[in-house]
Amino acid sequence: MESALKGIKVVDFSQWLPGQYCGMVLADFGADVIKVEGVKGDPNRNFAPQLAPGMSSWNLALNRNKRGITVNLKTEKGREIVKKLLQQADVFLEGFRPGYLESKGLGYEDIHELNPRLVYCSITGFGQTGKYRQQPAHDLNIIGLSGMNFLNDSGNVAISEVQVSAIGSSLNAVAAISMALLARERSGQGQRIDISLYNTALSMQIVSLASILGCKVTGDTPFGRRAHYYDVYKTKDGKYISVGTIEPKFWAQFCEIIGLPELKARQYDFAHEEEITEMIREKIASKTRDEWEALAEGGMFCVTPVFCPEEVLENDMTKESRMLQTRQEDIGNVTYLNPAVKLSGTPCSVRFRAPYAGEHNREILLSLGYTEEEIFAFKTAKII
Repeated sequence: MESALKGIKVVDFSQWLPGQYCGMVLADFGADVIKVEGVKGDPNRNFAPQLAPGMSSWNLALNRNKRGITVNLKTEKGREIVKKLLQQADVFLEGFRPGYLESKGLGYEDIHELNPRLVYCSITGFGQTGKYRQQPAHDLNIIGLSGMNFLNDSGNVAISEVQVSAIGSSLNAVAAISMALLARERSGQGQRIDISLYNTALSMQIVSLASILGCKVTGDTPFGRRAHYYDVYKTKDGKYISVGTIEPKFWAQFCEIIGLPELKARQYDFAHEEEITEMIREKIASKTRDEWEALAEGGMFCVTPVFCPEEVLENDMTKESRMLQTRQEDIGNVTYLNPAVKLSGTPCSVRFRAPYAGEHNREILLSLGYTEEEIFAFKTAKII
């Protein structure tokens, strides 16, 4: 079965999660992705846990299906190698601070002149323009700056295991690259894509921010994400259940199973929110999470358990999702998490593991026209 992105060549020069996840998705759907690293390899190669030296779980997860080459951008020959790669590529994916690649002669204008059909995608914290463009930031900084931490209405700052702005930016980049490649079919020209983690974090809050903006006009109080009928409650065994009973019929069923039928008519009684919430808390604390799950008939009316990640990996829902696959690699068994997108005609696939740093130097450089002697000289001079 043919892959969706067969024939598309991608140069992935990203070191961190946003770009690497984007490159992974493109590779999973058939693009020929060449991962470019510095001569010492990406920093995340040395994260724990290590399945082999220089082969962290992070690296295995995000760089599968990619071929790998190391290049020293501080050398003229190193920059020449990258330019040759980009002359043959359809997509360039990078995450350096604005101005860095320009200083190496690898900025958008430089590369557009070499290859007008190239789609040049940059993923940074604050975009390519504006006074904050040079400011460093990771996901935790971004979600704080964008106000995302306070979406629970309580004012209690939370740290999520999910790097929301980073993964969101990856998926925005996948969509933008796909659109740019489609536009190229009509125009024959590539273009610049500017993905900002901060803008992504704002865009993901579209409902709550729209509510706040609207209330500035009407004078209403913004409706938050939490309410007594839409919240997380602690159970007798110290675990939690999610109660997402927005629909009145689900709210009514919930009130019945927790033994508070008198609350059916008070779903929208926000004047007594704290009182109603406390009544529900007391009831939920009287049974274990599994007991409530059984009473809620496995979530048939939006009352569901809150699982820990270990439980998620083992439950039937995940097994039936076809999101996990285990492959026998040369370093042992590796379990991969698939992209969430399912295409019936051109599905994704994991074809090979992530490369060691520079694993495909010789193969790629030979394809660019370099000789064995030149490749040996590059290695000796630490150009690759």
